[in-house]
Amino acid sequence: MFSIVLYNMTLSDTINLAIENSELEQQISDNLDAPKQIQTIKQKLQTIEQLIGNDTYKEIDIHQTLLEAVTGFAQKNGLVLQDFPQPYVSTDNGYITKTAKVTVQGDFIPLLKLQYFLEHKYQVGKVVAVDYKATIDLRTRQKELNSIIYLQNVKAENNEEKK
Repeated sequence: MFSIVLYNMTLSDTINLAIENSELEQQISDNLDAPKQIQTIKQKLQTIEQLIGNDTYKEIDIHQTLLEAVTGFAQKNGLVLQDFPQPYVSTDNGYITKTAKVTVQGDFIPLLKLQYFLEHKYQVGKVVAVDYKATIDLRTRQKELNSIIYLQNVKAENNEEKK
């Protein structure tokens, strides 16, 4: 009987403290790489914000900005903007997707540079597809290279202004 009382008074508290201590040590070892995990999560968040957009470009007319960027680049590099229709807008699962289509004519290298410019320097949308087509002008019998570039901008519906 004396050993049971002794166990309850002294040893049970010591054993409980040892178990709690080992659990805390485990939590500390798990959290040693917390800054690395935070950095990884921030990078994932940044990638998601790039895909769905954020409030930075909320007030900008995306179509007008794209027109200015493509026109400026085309003038500097000897390209011809052939077609620039209104963007196609679709809504699905709480997201608004605007898909713009740009058709530009010119030599291959400047067209490739335009594609690079839109992929890396243009901040309002993402290049999702590019189609190159070579055609022959029936009047001049010259080959012409056209590049059709599709850009998308995806935003959450609650970020869009209701008009």
